[in-house]
Amino acid sequence: MPLFWKNAMQTLFTKNKKQILLITFCMFLLFLNACKHEQTEDIYILYTNDIAGEVYGEVGYSGVKGYKDYLQSEHPYVGLVDAGDFFDGSFSVSDKGAAIVQIMNAVGYEAAALGNQEFWIGLDALANNIKESDFPYLSCNLKYEGSGEDLLKDVKPYVIKQYGWTKIAYIGVTTPETMTPGKPSYEAITENGEFIYSFYEGNDGADLYEQVQKTIDKVRKKVDYVIVLAHLGSNSVTEGFSSYDLIDNTTGIDVVIDGHSHTPISGEGVYDAGGNNVVLTSTGEKLQNLGVLIIHPDHTFNTALYPSVYEKNSAIDELIASLR
Repeated sequence: MPLFWKNAMQTLFTKNKKQILLITFCMFLLFLNACKHEQTEDIYILYTNDIAGEVYGEVGYSGVKGYKDYLQSEHPYVGLVDAGDFFDGSFSVSDKGAAIVQIMNAVGYEAAALGNQEFWIGLDALANNIKESDFPYLSCNLKYEGSGEDLLKDVKPYVIKQYGWTKIAYIGVTTPETMTPGKPSYEAITENGEFIYSFYEGNDGADLYEQVQKTIDKVRKKVDYVIVLAHLGSNSVTEGFSSYDLIDNTTGIDVVIDGHSHTPISGEGVYDAGGNNVVLTSTGEKLQNLGVLIIHPDHTFNTALYPSVYEKNSAIDELIASLR
């Protein structure tokens, strides 16, 4: 090769060497990243809804904790969430839910939807309970319309949790029936006859669907699964505001864990607006069931409702007795 061409080739290689190495390194990182995000294990998500201060029972909070501990001894990835209405009933009257917060912290909840009954204790108490909780309160359709301080500013629209390399977005949805006159929640969110909070209740549900869809679109590309903790209900609720209506008018949801109507649903397939199958499930009320969602590596789901569990956690029972 003539000396001129030899020198030219050496110069060209030297100039591009760093670029070639950089591109190779980036391709390696992309490959490594893809490998990391491959789900290889089942993920277990335990769920509850409408407990309403019922701390004992065939399941009870000690059963929730006991079964969670058992699963964690057998499987690497276990979560626990709630679909709303845990501040209610006689256990929450005297201290406005403070004891329930201690119990839920001890049991190990990761996220909870904001239900309508959470408002009955008053905004000040609710705001304090949110600060004292080790888990986030979720509602993507809670909208502050007052003129003063937003006491519920710490409520989040969603939270992303990671199980191994798999990411799950939990999105909270609160029923617009929170605004129904005569309910304790109605009194808490009105001031001088005006609402200081709303829930995207307009246009017969269309505003709600749009707001939820915006939240889904925001997180869908960041995660592997989208689970909605919907305190909406599946029957005997205002037309347009049910969990069925929400699924029918949105896309991108994998699972809806529902509450509000106290309807046990072990697992039902519901088609969304794009014709995709969405799993809908709910435990009923007052820990009559403990819900178990299993997310398999092939991206399929199994759900089951357990009316009782044998694995109890005595420390939780002792905590409840001390608080009572």
